[in-house]
Amino acid sequence: MVAGVLGLLLGGAALVWMGRTLDLPALRRSAAAVPAWQWGLASTGILLSYALRAARLHAEWQPRTGARYAECLQLFLLHNAAAAWLPMRSGEAGYPLWLHRRWQVPPGESLRSLLWLRVQDALVLALLSAALWAALAAQWPAAGALAAAALVTAGVVAVAVRLTRRGSWRGWLCCLGNWVVKLAVIAAMLAAVGALPAAAALRGAVGGEWAGVLPLQAPGGLGSYEAGVWIASGRGDTTTVVGAALLVHALTLGLAGLTGLVAIAAAALSNRNTSALQTT
Repeated sequence: MVAGVLGLLLGGAALVWMGRTLDLPALRRSAAAVPAWQWGLASTGILLSYALRAARLHAEWQPRTGARYAECLQLFLLHNAAAAWLPMRSGEAGYPLWLHRRWQVPPGESLRSLLWLRVQDALVLALLSAALWAALAAQWPAAGALAAAALVTAGVVAVAVRLTRRGSWRGWLCCLGNWVVKLAVIAAMLAAVGALPAAAALRGAVGGEWAGVLPLQAPGGLGSYEAGVWIASGRGDTTTVVGAALLVHALTLGLAGLTGLVAIAAAALSNRNTSALQTT
């Protein structure tokens, strides 16, 4: 109850802040100036990151439960939508619930899995961020900096897996691939919508993702994500950067919600077909 109230208050404060910061007519013009194919390509990139996350779940649960990839994709889409839209990261609670309902996984085991997935995300994102910041500080081109950061992270991960034997190779590679694709897509859209230099857009993309892990979140992460992008980008033009971050954030939230609804519809259809088969 308290968490929900705090989330709503935070969301209201974020909306007030963005309302004072944004120039809505300019924001609409910026969105319209980006070609439809570029929005479509960005959406495809985000969906590819979803596929990689589902593959990581498949690597985690297939050996234990015999889970099919399609089931892991459905689990990820439901969990992702809940985590994206519910305040205070309360959507995370759906993960052990769905695992228990689908494969009768004990809550303790599913919570350990969730904790590990979040630790793995944080480790990979931290390594990527550090290597990326170093490359950008050395004035490498943004694309080269991201590629170099991915290679450095892959090398460190290879050593870590050999030493700790925690997590499968496939899970680690899917985690790294997800973050590289996601940061590249978000940076490209920030640059397109906000006319940001590539390096500033890439730093902003990293800042927005780190803002997303804060424990105190408004619904959808509104406000904290945009602030993270603006601060990390290092650009003084608050109106332009926050507006670009809001548009890109809207795209990711929209896709999370839409794919979550598709997963719900697919689950309902599957349950109906199963019930029909059982009655015949």
